[in-house]
Amino acid sequence: MKKAPSQRQLRVAEEIRKLLAQMLIENNLFIKGLKAPYLMITEVQVAPDFGYTDIYMRAMPPVNTDEQVALLNEHKGIFRKKIGQNIRLRITPEVRFFSDTRFEQDAHIEAILNSPRVKADLDKYKK
Repeated sequence: MKKAPSQRQLRVAEEIRKLLAQMLIENNLFIKGLKAPYLMITEVQVAPDFGYTDIYMRAMPPVNTDEQVALLNEHKGIFRKKIGQNIRLRITPEVRFFSDTRFEQDAHIEAILNSPRVKADLDKYKK
Protein backbone atom coordinates (compact mmCIF):
# COMPACT_ATOMS: atom_id res chain seq x y z
CA MET A 1 0.00 0.00 0.00
CA LYS A 2 1.28 3.44 -0.93
CA LYS A 3 2.16 5.71 1.97
CA ALA A 4 0.49 9.13 2.13
CA PRO A 5 2.76 12.09 1.30
CA SER A 6 4.23 14.07 4.17
CA GLN A 7 3.35 17.69 4.87
CA ARG A 8 6.75 18.73 3.48
CA GLN A 9 6.17 16.77 0.27
CA LEU A 10 2.77 18.42 -0.15
CA ARG A 11 4.19 21.89 0.53
CA VAL A 12 7.07 21.44 -1.93
CA ALA A 13 4.70 19.97 -4.55
CA GLU A 14 2.46 23.03 -4.23
CA GLU A 15 5.44 25.39 -4.57
CA ILE A 16 6.57 23.53 -7.69
CA ARG A 17 3.03 23.63 -9.13
CA LYS A 18 2.80 27.40 -8.58
CA LEU A 19 6.24 27.98 -10.13
CA LEU A 20 5.53 25.87 -13.22
CA ALA A 21 2.08 27.42 -13.65
CA GLN A 22 3.69 30.86 -13.54
CA MET A 23 6.21 29.76 -16.18
CA LEU A 24 3.37 28.57 -18.44
CA ILE A 25 1.37 31.76 -17.87
CA GLU A 26 4.34 33.98 -18.73
CA ASN A 27 4.92 31.81 -21.82
CA ASN A 28 8.54 32.92 -22.21
CA LEU A 29 9.93 29.40 -22.52
CA PHE A 30 10.66 29.65 -26.26
CA ILE A 31 9.94 25.97 -26.84
CA LYS A 32 8.88 25.48 -30.45
CA GLY A 33 5.44 23.88 -30.65
CA LEU A 34 4.54 24.42 -26.99
CA LYS A 35 1.00 25.69 -26.56
CA ALA A 36 1.34 26.91 -22.97
CA PRO A 37 -2.02 28.77 -22.76
CA TYR A 38 -3.82 25.47 -23.44
CA LEU A 39 -2.02 23.52 -20.71
CA MET A 40 -3.01 22.99 -17.12
CA ILE A 41 -1.18 21.29 -14.32
CA THR A 42 -3.59 18.91 -12.62
CA GLU A 43 -1.27 17.45 -9.98
CA VAL A 44 2.31 17.50 -8.74
CA GLN A 45 3.72 14.62 -6.70
CA VAL A 46 7.13 14.77 -5.03
CA ALA A 47 8.98 11.56 -4.16
CA PRO A 48 9.63 10.87 -0.46
CA ASP A 49 13.39 11.37 -1.01
CA PHE A 50 12.76 14.51 -3.14
CA GLY A 51 14.79 12.92 -5.94
CA TYR A 52 12.10 13.38 -8.55
CA THR A 53 8.76 15.05 -9.05
CA ASP A 54 5.93 13.81 -11.25
CA ILE A 55 3.86 16.50 -12.93
CA TYR A 56 0.51 15.55 -14.41
CA MET A 57 -0.73 17.72 -17.26
CA ARG A 58 -3.85 18.10 -19.32
CA ALA A 59 -4.33 20.13 -22.50
CA MET A 60 -7.54 21.81 -23.53
CA PRO A 61 -8.89 21.01 -26.99
CA PRO A 62 -7.81 21.33 -29.78
CA VAL A 63 -4.32 20.68 -28.38
CA ASN A 64 -3.12 17.07 -28.02
CA THR A 65 -2.05 16.37 -24.42
CA ASP A 66 0.37 13.55 -25.27
CA GLU A 67 2.24 15.68 -27.81
CA GLN A 68 2.60 18.54 -25.33
CA VAL A 69 3.75 16.20 -22.55
CA ALA A 70 6.38 14.70 -24.87
CA LEU A 71 7.57 18.20 -25.74
CA LEU A 72 7.77 19.17 -22.06
CA ASN A 73 9.77 16.00 -21.28
CA GLU A 74 12.23 16.88 -24.06
CA HIS A 75 12.85 20.24 -22.36
CA LYS A 76 12.51 19.21 -18.72
CA GLY A 77 15.94 20.60 -17.89
CA ILE A 78 14.56 24.14 -18.19
CA PHE A 79 11.98 23.36 -15.52
CA ARG A 80 14.44 21.60 -13.21
CA LYS A 81 16.83 24.56 -13.43
CA LYS A 82 14.02 26.99 -12.57
CA ILE A 83 12.96 24.85 -9.61
CA GLY A 84 16.57 24.78 -8.37
CA GLN A 85 16.81 28.58 -8.62
CA ASN A 86 13.52 29.34 -6.89
CA ILE A 87 12.82 26.63 -4.31
CA ARG A 88 15.25 25.94 -1.48
CA LEU A 89 15.92 22.21 -1.49
CA ARG A 90 19.03 20.22 -0.70
CA ILE A 91 18.52 18.26 -3.93
CA THR A 92 16.77 19.65 -7.00
CA PRO A 93 14.34 16.92 -8.05
CA GLU A 94 14.33 15.43 -11.51
CA VAL A 95 11.19 16.54 -13.37
CA ARG A 96 8.94 14.07 -15.18
CA PHE A 97 5.80 15.08 -17.06
CA PHE A 98 2.82 12.76 -17.53
CA SER A 99 -0.53 12.98 -19.26
CA ASP A 100 -3.37 12.98 -16.72
CA THR A 101 -5.89 10.38 -17.85
CA ARG A 102 -8.19 10.48 -14.81
CA PHE A 103 -10.81 12.52 -16.67
CA GLU A 104 -11.12 9.90 -19.40
CA GLN A 105 -11.26 7.11 -16.81
CA ASP A 106 -14.02 8.94 -14.93
CA ALA A 107 -16.02 9.41 -18.14
CA HIS A 108 -15.62 5.71 -18.99
CA ILE A 109 -16.85 4.60 -15.55
CA GLU A 110 -19.76 7.05 -15.77
CA ALA A 111 -20.72 5.61 -19.17
CA ILE A 112 -20.64 2.07 -17.76
CA LEU A 113 -22.80 3.02 -14.78
CA ASN A 114 -25.31 4.75 -17.04
CA SER A 115 -25.57 1.87 -19.52
CA PRO A 116 -29.01 0.24 -19.76
CA ARG A 117 -27.66 -3.18 -18.76
CA VAL A 118 -26.15 -1.89 -15.50
CA LYS A 119 -29.21 0.24 -14.74
CA ALA A 120 -31.43 -2.85 -15.17
CA ASP A 121 -29.28 -4.79 -12.70
CA LEU A 122 -29.41 -1.94 -10.20
CA ASP A 123 -33.18 -1.64 -10.55
CA LYS A 124 -33.56 -5.32 -9.57
CA TYR A 125 -31.95 -4.60 -6.18
CA LYS A 126 -33.93 -1.43 -5.46
CA LYS A 127 -37.15 -3.39 -4.89
